[in-house]
Amino acid sequence: MKSKDLQLAVKNKYENGDGPTKIYRDLAGVVSLRTIKLWVKMLNQTRSIDLSHSPGRPRTNDRVWAISRAEADRQGAIHQKTKFPTKVMVWLGACAQGLTEPVIIEHGTMNAERYINEVLHIALRSGNRMLGDDWTYQQDGAKPHIHKMVQKWCADHFPSFISKDRWPPNSPDLCPLDYSLWNELAGSMDWHKITTKETLINEIKCSVKKIEKTKILHSVHDFTIRLRQIQKNEGDYIR
Repeated sequence: MKSKDLQLAVKNKYENGDGPTKIYRDLAGVVSLRTIKLWVKMLNQTRSIDLSHSPGRPRTNDRVWAISRAEADRQGAIHQKTKFPTKVMVWLGACAQGLTEPVIIEHGTMNAERYINEVLHIALRSGNRMLGDDWTYQQDGAKPHIHKMVQKWCADHFPSFISKDRWPPNSPDLCPLDYSLWNELAGSMDWHKITTKETLINEIKCSVKKIEKTKILHSVHDFTIRLRQIQKNEGDYIR
């Protein structure tokens, strides 16, 4: 669903008397609760959802430098970005029993061999620890995931897994991490502490443990709701 369509859906539901939490549940987590609350605040103050400026602030050409998106929202919705920021790649698994340990890739790119050696062994160990021997591994269609060597490893080692031929290559509507939990992780992080790659990695590891179990469970349970909605849409995206 496009951003403008989501904004219109939120506006219509709010004007019909629905609160932010009900809107969030009705939209099955397509938009984060935090974003819905921000949009509702805009509706209360301006009767529209205008993302070009913060609620209650006039439009100007001023620039407000901030260390985080949240702080920028409080100071004019603009924040400073490093031209070539330090980045890491993070893999995280989710199930009804909680989150796996994160796998953080500091250097290089991901390929099939590295995915097996550095990620899938962690996924297998975490899945068996949390779920026993009766669970299914789901992944998206990233190139390393669909490599024949990876597909064979998954078939040989996981109790069950969904092969690339039975799953859409890009399915953010059906990934709890994409539609909910990455946002929860970002919200749990103390961005003031992050000044180097090392502090970024440490904060990611600490923040994974801060995410509330109820939020993880709710996100995973939303999966079946969203799956039915996509089936109703004959395989198309959630609208």
